Amino acid sequence: MGDPPTESNNRGGGAVLPEMPFLANVGLLLTYRCQVKCPHCILKAGPDRHESMAREDALAWVRQIAASGQVAVLALTGGEPFIDLETLQVVSETAAQCGLLVSIVTNAYWARAYSEALKVLRQLPSVHFLQVSTDIYHQISIPIAHVQNAVRAANELGIPYTVSVCTENESEPAYIRTVEELRSFCEPGSVRTAITFRAGRAAQSICQDSFSLSPEPPKSACTAAASPIVFPDGRVIGCIGPVIDLDVDHPLLLGSLRKACLKDVFDQAECNAVLHALRIWGPHKLIQMALHAGLKNHLPTQYVSNSTCNACFALMADPVIRNYLLELNRDHEFMRKVAYARVYYLGEDAMLRRLNPEISPG
Repeated sequence: MGDPPTESNNRGGGAVLPEMPFLANVGLLLTYRCQVKCPHCILKAGPDRHESMAREDALAWVRQIAASGQVAVLALTGGEPFIDLETLQVVSETAAQCGLLVSIVTNAYWARAYSEALKVLRQLPSVHFLQVSTDIYHQISIPIAHVQNAVRAANELGIPYTVSVCTENESEPAYIRTVEELRSFCEPGSVRTAITFRAGRAAQSICQDSFSLSPEPPKSACTAAASPIVFPDGRVIGCIGPVIDLDVDHPLLLGSLRKACLKDVFDQAECNAVLHALRIWGPHKLIQMALHAGLKNHLPTQYVSNSTCNACFALMADPVIRNYLLELNRDHEFMRKVAYARVYYLGEDAMLRRLNPEISPG
C-alpha cells in the first residue's frame, strides 16, 4: 500500500512547524493493484484488485494540481504504482513539465537485482524522490534485498529516498531486526517508522493485542493532514490514514473532483476547522472537547500508543462523534480559534483572511 503518514513529535501545549506547509504536497492514488496482499494494508490492495485511475483523469488532475499554485510535490502511490510503468512515466513526466516535484511510493518488487533497479529508475527521469515501504508483511513476498537494490540504484542516480517500516509495536523483535538491517545500508535518518493502522484489511487480520495500548491518546499533532490524496473515483481525502476506510461523510472527506474543480475543493479545505485542529493539536484536543461535550461513552477506553492515526480514526468512525465534529466545522467561534492558531503556530493566514476579509494579506 501507499507509504503511511509520519507523525510529529509530542507538542504538549505548544506546536512545531509541520514538515510541509498546507497543500504543498498532494497525492494521487494511481491504483489499488499490487503484487502482494499484505494483512496490514488499509487499502485492501492486492493482485485481485483492478481499480485504477484512468490516465486521462490523472493527467487532468495533475494539471489542476499544478495550476493551483499551492502544490510543490506530487506523490504517486497505490497499491503499487510501478505495476503500470507506462502510466507512471506519462504522469510523472507531465507533472514535472507542469513544475511539480514528483515522489513515488513503492514496495520495490521490481528491484530483483541492482541492474534491474537501475534500468527501471532510468525510465523515470522525472522522479525526484523515492519512498520505499517494507516490513515483516512485505518481506513474506519481497525480500529486503529488493529494498537494498532500490536504495543502491537511487543513490547511483542521485534520487533522494526514505524507507518506511510499519509495526504494531516498536519492541517487536522482527521489527527491530528489520530496522537494524535497513540502517546497515541506508543513509542516516532515512529509515522511518509508522504504527500499523487497524483499518482496512488490518481490521480483520491484526489483533488489537499486538499493539502497545494506553488509556490516553497521544498528544501529538498530525503532519499528514497537510497533504490530501486524490483517489481514482475522484474523492479527495485529507490524508492517507485509516479514515480512507470510512464510506460516510466525515471532516477529512474534502470533496470530489467529479463534482467540483480542485480549486474549489482546496478553497473549502482552507476553512476546515477540524482538519486544521488535527494539524495544530492532533486528535487529543478534539477528544478532550468531545469528553467535555458529554460524549465519553462514544470514545474508546484504550488507544494505540504513539499513533495519532488510531486516535483520529476513533473520532471519525463513531457516528455520534463524527456528527459532533461536522457541527464543529460550522461553529464560527471554533473556526476563529483555529484560524488564529494557524497563524500563531503554523504561520498560515489564509483561513483567517477568509473569515475576516477586511484583514490585508500578509
